[in-house]
Amino acid sequence: MISYLINKFVPNAQDTKNQQVRSQVGRLCGWIGIFNNILLFLIKFMIGTVVQSVSIQADAINNLTDAISNIISIISFRISNKPADASHPYGHQRTETIASMFVGLIIVVLGFELAKESFTKIIHPGVIDFRWVTIFILCISIAMKLWMYSYNKALSKKYESSLLEATALDSISDVLGTTAVLISTILSPIFHFNLDGYMGVIVSVIILINAYNLIKDVINSLLGMAPDEQLVKDIKAFILQSNQVLGVHDFIVHNYGPNRNFASAHEEVNSQNDIF
Repeated sequence: MISYLINKFVPNAQDTKNQQVRSQVGRLCGWIGIFNNILLFLIKFMIGTVVQSVSIQADAINNLTDAISNIISIISFRISNKPADASHPYGHQRTETIASMFVGLIIVVLGFELAKESFTKIIHPGVIDFRWVTIFILCISIAMKLWMYSYNKALSKKYESSLLEATALDSISDVLGTTAVLISTILSPIFHFNLDGYMGVIVSVIILINAYNLIKDVINSLLGMAPDEQLVKDIKAFILQSNQVLGVHDFIVHNYGPNRNFASAHEEVNSQNDIF
């Protein structure tokens, strides 16, 4: 379905290196994410309120914040598509990386909020209220989030997008969270013990670990990482094709976002020759 929508609404969608194409694909995924997350929020919050489950309500609020993340994603993809100007001579592509950081911080806040609510639930467990409709809704939610994870993950690799990668990570965190809620909902009546809070703690730890890994990668990208070794070899080999060049040193590659690399190098030449 995603491939159909991309091919229908994004011209030249197969040109994965084109910044305009990447921006349109990212924004399309953002709008699809907003619709899905708001739908899940409304359904799960209603169910969570009826059965008085803090983990289901927290899961619903998580979906609402995911919709906010999608809005950030749409805005950042639009800004990153702006051409270079006098104030930003290297372009605006790093906006996408910065937005990934915001998504990571939102996931951190969610993890801590879920942990806090879960500890409260452990101290003050509520009445176990088992309903088949709850199981059905949770299964639908898991299936939808797995679908969102799969297409965001695939597109993040295809279009080399850290922001789509962050969105995919957010979706798989939701899958883990909702799965824990589902397990709690099924097992609590069997053991006659409310597992809601304990499952919430486990999920919050998983979410925080994923958020840490995401933020670490984003920070490394912003600080500047060593360039790909093969890229360095290819550029040096290209420079050395000239008979005038005897060697290369002080080779530097700067990355300013997806498909936005700038390189400089000092070339060694014969001082006896007129290099001009």
